[in-house]
Amino acid sequence: MSWCYRVLNRYKYHLCASALGIALLDHKQQRSALQIANVQANVTAIISNDRFHLNPFQTLTARCKDDKESAGFEFIADAAEKALPAVVSIDVKQRQFVYEVQGSGSGFIVDKRGYIITNEHVVAGNKHVTVVFSDGSKLPGAVVAVDSRTDLALVKVESVDNLPEVMMGDDSKLRPGQWVVAIGNSLHFPNTVTAGIVSNTARSITDNEMLRYQAPKVGKSKYVQTDAAINPGSSGGPLVNLAGEVIAVNTMGILQNASGIAFSIPVSEVKRFLHEFSNEAKHKASGSKVTYSLGLRIITLTPGMAHFLHHKEKLDPSLTSGVFVFDTSRNSPAHKAGLVKGDVIIAVDNYEVHSKADLIESVQNCGGNPVRITFYRPDRGFLYIDITPGKS
Repeated sequence: MSWCYRVLNRYKYHLCASALGIALLDHKQQRSALQIANVQANVTAIISNDRFHLNPFQTLTARCKDDKESAGFEFIADAAEKALPAVVSIDVKQRQFVYEVQGSGSGFIVDKRGYIITNEHVVAGNKHVTVVFSDGSKLPGAVVAVDSRTDLALVKVESVDNLPEVMMGDDSKLRPGQWVVAIGNSLHFPNTVTAGIVSNTARSITDNEMLRYQAPKVGKSKYVQTDAAINPGSSGGPLVNLAGEVIAVNTMGILQNASGIAFSIPVSEVKRFLHEFSNEAKHKASGSKVTYSLGLRIITLTPGMAHFLHHKEKLDPSLTSGVFVFDTSRNSPAHKAGLVKGDVIIAVDNYEVHSKADLIESVQNCGGNPVRITFYRPDRGFLYIDITPGKS
């Protein structure tokens, strides 16, 4: 029996016992400890075999060389690597009072022909944006569709190359506790990767009293809640599973009085949005156009009308613009929902309306999806109702 065999045989139980001590180590030590455990496991395997054809240290060295340091630990990196090439930054110009400032968000390519999904609040009413790709190249982009209800927008860039596109997942298969990876342009740092778990698969923000004040920023859908960090600039970026498939669109992180709480739009809403855009494009190609209506007889609320209604105590003193309802068509969506003569509509979904044209445009942009109408009613105050527009 060689001296090395005697030494290993003597200390094999110490090696095995120390391997069990890994569970007592803190998080920072786990990676090194697990590497040590791999060595100890190889040693144990060697000393438990009575027949040696090679020197035990040669065998141990060979096995350690075969063990990659990252084996089994880089599932987050593997998932991010699959999605990163299709993730972009989106730069927009936003007007604040008399100043024009540069804003930014994130997005991801869903079609190699140049279609990119982002948040509606990222494009912020702009018709044109600048798209920055993962390699740093830039292209101008046009906002071709928005859905205020779900806070989604579609941007199109013209490229001669086939662009990398993400793989779409299935949010119906999500489970609380499942690993997810968020990618985006956090605080103007492009290609930022964060990771966490799914905290809830169908969270309603508007049902939460603490978050209700933020709900108009992100619509009223059910959201995927995660503890992956979603910071300003991450909005519009993908939330992916460990297969690198997009399962949600990052839209909002809670920055004050909380940590580890963020919300993303399920990918099923993205698929619906893209399907509706495709159908609308087909209608335009065939020369037909679908229009939508609430079934209202309305007029723009002028300053003179507002002054008169203030005098009659039929309008809140804070309101000086909006859309006045004269009447509703019988059996129309507005009639069935309960709008009546004298109501003053002030917002559709996330957008204020100051004129009849504003209201018509907002309803048309919804694509036939339900919209939230905020209005003022004399003697009742500010109210809201959800109405599904009809085709006209």
